[in-house]
Amino acid sequence: MNSSIEFPHTGRAAVIIKAAPDIGQRHGETVCVAGIDYDGNWHRLYPVPFRDLRENQKFGRWDLISFRWRNAPDDRRLESKRVDPQSIEVIGSVPKAERHSLARRALVADLDKELAENKSFALIQPEQPRFSVIRYSESEIDKERRQRDELHRQTDMFSDPAISKEPPPYRFNYKFKFAGKDRNYNCIDWETEATFFKWRERYGEKIAIQEMQRVFGEEWPKKGIAFAMGTHRNQNWRNWLLSGVLRVNKSDQLELI
Repeated sequence: MNSSIEFPHTGRAAVIIKAAPDIGQRHGETVCVAGIDYDGNWHRLYPVPFRDLRENQKFGRWDLISFRWRNAPDDRRLESKRVDPQSIEVIGSVPKAERHSLARRALVADLDKELAENKSFALIQPEQPRFSVIRYSESEIDKERRQRDELHRQTDMFSDPAISKEPPPYRFNYKFKFAGKDRNYNCIDWETEATFFKWRERYGEKIAIQEMQRVFGEEWPKKGIAFAMGTHRNQNWRNWLLSGVLRVNKSDQLELI
């Protein structure tokens, strides 16, 4: 079927979040992607089979992408869009000098108010963030490893899954205050997990953890940090998830990375 008929709408957004790849029965290995446009609106794009995209379609944080989409029949969240993966195009990247002002258009001061307005994405600036690296139990690691092994068995030599065969042995957690409430979240940002693996390969596990704690626990909170919060698809679970971590300098003159 013609893409413009099946996916009648078009959109553009700056990529903010790539959640860790999910292994599902229906779509296989997919990634949930979220971005904001220049009006500060969120766009949740799903399913994105990232490893199956052409090389010139693969994007990173702050890349500007265009896409075709239609309403997601099984996801009523306002920002959710069923995207046509073949239509995704990388059309540029947000200049560093513009990232701060772009991100601030999505900042909110009250997560409860956002939920009441049926919003499912929000960018917040936490107070007193405390970062910790917590080791998974052996049973949790074994369960995740079995899922990943099954995915890799389903693929052939020409389709290497984007998700690593080895699950991360740690979860990355933030405790903080926001709007007068104590908060406690594990980070599900794919880039945080990827950073751990990259640094472990480069420095070894002990130093990688030390670097994670230094950068995410000290350097970023000191200079300024923002959390991209999202909600679960199941409307009965109206809880926020920590979907992405951004460094947002406190000064308007400083930049985001």
